[in-house]
Amino acid sequence: MDEQEYMTLSEASKYAGIKRATIYNYLNDLNIKTFKAGRSHQAYITTADAQKLKEYKASPWKFKVEMRKRKEDTLEMPAVKKEAA
Repeated sequence: MDEQEYMTLSEASKYAGIKRATIYNYLNDLNIKTFKAGRSHQAYITTADAQKLKEYKASPWKFKVEMRKRKEDTLEMPAVKKEAA
């Protein structure tokens, strides 16, 4: 069985050279899932995913990212009724 190495989000942010707050946006953009071990509140990602974060920071145009829609973009305009002349 293949053993994967993990690092905390703080370690991953230092490794990728991004701020801790920015890492959450990157995780969301790249659809990277975090893991928790036991009762620990500490979140972990694989070292391969940390490498993806580093590559994403260096050249974001190489990644296809589904942009999040703003609330205003998802609401439908109410239908306007035209009055008969």
